[in-house]
Amino acid sequence: MLVKDILLQAEIAISRFYPDYRKLVKSLMVGVLATLVDMAILFALDHYVGLFYIIAKIISYHVGMGVSFYLNKTFTFRNTYEKYHHQLASFALVAYSQMALTVALLFVLVQFIFQNDATLYVMIANVIVAFIGFIYAFTINKSVTFKIFK
Repeated sequence: MLVKDILLQAEIAISRFYPDYRKLVKSLMVGVLATLVDMAILFALDHYVGLFYIIAKIISYHVGMGVSFYLNKTFTFRNTYEKYHHQLASFALVAYSQMALTVALLFVLVQFIFQNDATLYVMIANVIVAFIGFIYAFTINKSVTFKIFK
C-alpha cells in the first residue's frame, strides 16, 4: 500500500508540472520501439541482404517512421481522424526536419564541441541529439499533427 501511495503522490506532483506527462511517456516508449525497428531493419538489410548502408538506412528510417506514426496516432494520442494522409504528411515533415536537425547537431557536437570523431564521442553526441530530436518532434506532433487533424 505504501508504494501505491508514493506512486499516486508522484503522479499528482508530475501532473501539476506537466499535465500531459502520460502522452510524453507513451511517445517515448513509441520512439524507443520505432528506433529498435529501424535498427533491426538496418542491420538485416546491411548484414544479410548486403545493401549499401546508406540505402539500408533510408529504407529502415521510413519503416521506423511508419511504426512511429501508427503507434503515436493510435496509442499515444488516441487520434481518430480518418483522413490519415494529412496527418502522415505532417508527421513525415516533422520527421524529416527532425532528421536534419539531429544530423546538424551531431556534426556540431562531434566537430566543434568534442572535437573528436572517435566512436565513443559520436555515440555520446547521438544520445544527446536523439533526446533533443525527441522533444522537438513530440512538441510539434502534439500541437500540430495530432491536434489540428482531429
